[in-house]
Amino acid sequence: MLQEQSKKHNATPVVLPPEQRQPETANFPAVGPTSPMDWPAERFGEALQRRELNRQALLSWVKSNLKGGIDYGQIHVVGKDKCRMAQMGKANECLDMTHWSKPSLWKPGAEKICGMLGLIPRFPNLSEYEGAAIRGEDIKVILLKCELRTANGFVAAEGTGARRVTQDYGDINKSLKMAEKSAHIDATLRVAGLSELFTQDLEDMDGRQGVQPQNGNGTAPAKPDPAPSSAKPEPSPPQEKPEPPQDNPKPPPRQTNGGNGAQDKRPAENRSNGDQPNGNRITGKQYKYIMSLTKEAGMTKAQLNEHCVEAYGSVVDHISRNDASSLIEWLLNK
Repeated sequence: MLQEQSKKHNATPVVLPPEQRQPETANFPAVGPTSPMDWPAERFGEALQRRELNRQALLSWVKSNLKGGIDYGQIHVVGKDKCRMAQMGKANECLDMTHWSKPSLWKPGAEKICGMLGLIPRFPNLSEYEGAAIRGEDIKVILLKCELRTANGFVAAEGTGARRVTQDYGDINKSLKMAEKSAHIDATLRVAGLSELFTQDLEDMDGRQGVQPQNGNGTAPAKPDPAPSSAKPEPSPPQEKPEPPQDNPKPPPRQTNGGNGAQDKRPAENRSNGDQPNGNRITGKQYKYIMSLTKEAGMTKAQLNEHCVEAYGSVVDHISRNDASSLIEWLLNK
């Protein structure tokens, strides 16, 4: 009897409570430093040294291979009250480098830098604007993102570019291209740390006077040595003696709105040389260069005149030398 009870007891299954079950083996990932500041000192120092050498090599290549007036440019930022060349309408011939802006990186320069680094620009939200344009939606502002990707798809840097459609007279295609260019340049400056050499493109900056003057080899002229503090200031040119009064003196410049000094709104073809705003008229050399740039930009002369009338108050044939320099800068950045 006792033996049979013992067999029954031994045959009864024993169930352990949940807290006594053995947990399953878990594979925990190894925890390592997630920030370069947490790396071992030797490894961190080697990485810094390697990157510094690579960056210096890149800066050296940029300075040696990018050409002023093609890959980057500058604008004259000092007004007529402080620059004698600007007063004469020859701001683009000013040799005082303190009167010029920091170099601005242009699209050809950005393309060369990205090509050397093996980076491919991509615009992830471009298709949204293309679809909106196809649907006929009213687009006022275009804001594009540019991603610079390596061959395996890694995003090395990002940049943004914006453009108002009214800047291009409602031409959506042109506004998209201008926003692409701005975003591409922004991303290039970020990925290579080139802000110490270049700034973002300045094509929309008001009051621009022209591209940086250059020598025959495509480089900017050397900055002149500053005059010592003890040097005497350069004497101003002698003023012409006033002419004696005549029987029929020339009338003063024409003013509108009761002589309050407002800008003359007459068509340029109806103005005399005395009415020409901003002094000297455009030179033949400037005109020929502007026509060449207009053709390269795919613009007609009618479109160019429309821009000149809006920006300078007259057609291209009658703008001043100063305005011609500004127009050249505008065309170079298209």
